[in-house]
Amino acid sequence: MMPLPTHPALRRALRAAACAGLVAIAACSAEPPPSPPDSGPSISGTTVRFPRRVEGIRTEAVQDAGTTTLTLPGRLAWDEDRTVRVLPPFAGRVTALRAQVGDAVRAGQPLAEIAAPEFGQAIADARRAEADEALARETAARQRELLDAGLVAAKDLREAEAALSRAEIERQRARARLTQLGATGSGSTFTLRAPIDGVVVERAVATGQEVRPDGDKPLFVVTDPTRLWVWLDAPESALPQLAPMRAGASLKLHSGAWGTKDFDAKLVRTEDSIDATSRTFRLRASVANPERLLKAEMYVTATFPLPPGASDRPIEHVPVTAVLLVDGRRHVFVADPDGGFTRVEVGIVREMPGRVGVVGLEPGQRVVVEGNLFLQQILSRGHVPKSAQAEAKK
Repeated sequence: MMPLPTHPALRRALRAAACAGLVAIAACSAEPPPSPPDSGPSISGTTVRFPRRVEGIRTEAVQDAGTTTLTLPGRLAWDEDRTVRVLPPFAGRVTALRAQVGDAVRAGQPLAEIAAPEFGQAIADARRAEADEALARETAARQRELLDAGLVAAKDLREAEAALSRAEIERQRARARLTQLGATGSGSTFTLRAPIDGVVVERAVATGQEVRPDGDKPLFVVTDPTRLWVWLDAPESALPQLAPMRAGASLKLHSGAWGTKDFDAKLVRTEDSIDATSRTFRLRASVANPERLLKAEMYVTATFPLPPGASDRPIEHVPVTAVLLVDGRRHVFVADPDGGFTRVEVGIVREMPGRVGVVGLEPGQRVVVEGNLFLQQILSRGHVPKSAQAEAKK
């Protein structure tokens, strides 16, 4: 070992250097102090807050959807109680047209002339039956006279009367067939006539066209356009509002073509089944159309009055993906200004394609449309799961 220097100042310098070396060695061998843990999301009641922006959570602003007054989309159609689709009773060829689309016709007015061999045969059968009946009647009368003169037996008269009865039945059958088919005309030309008073709204035939009684499309459609049917489509969620309404209930119709003009309609019936695809059920109403402002196949909206005592509330509509079902109730997560997300209960009052009308929100609020299941997972566990902490650190 090297002897320590004898000079006092040099000895103090060496001691200081040795102490500094020992301190450096101790500092290098010691573990660094633990860093403070990263803060993750916090829970306060039904609110989840994150210290920084979280990937995978997307919000969308709610939009105005009007009021809670029930409004349903609808389509106008011909009143089937006042509409007849005219098909030919015989196969044949159209030789002349007597009515055009838009013509007002009376019951029995000619619509078309059809050359139909079957009609000619029916006419011949009827005339033959009439001739056979006349001959049988004359025969029976002659047999009665001969019986009174004692020239024939009673059996001959009975046979003549039986033949007359058969001839009468055959004549009645032949005439009834023509009458039932509405067959009028001469020879083999059949006159197709309007069955009711109304307007010709469709015509699917041309001169020279071959027609058949079993065709899939009527030659003419005659209807009364001064009254129309209204077919309405209602979602399942509208059942509570529509259940109290009975046939005869009033509603208002609106058409884009007529602006703010209202048309008074009456509810006729509500169907008892729900369409398996659209999940809607249909209602039928009837609307008077004396000025013929409304047209068949026109789209309309129907507004139903609120039940007595109900108040009209403003509603908003949000995407379907924003709504969660929690414990039998529907909720959405609303984005707070401070970065939190609060679960709010809402009521669904209207369903639309891809969206729902709700009450319980304010205009301008933003709701979570992606990531709400992640937020609900945090609330349902009552603590922040590791998955949530990992998301919060991103």
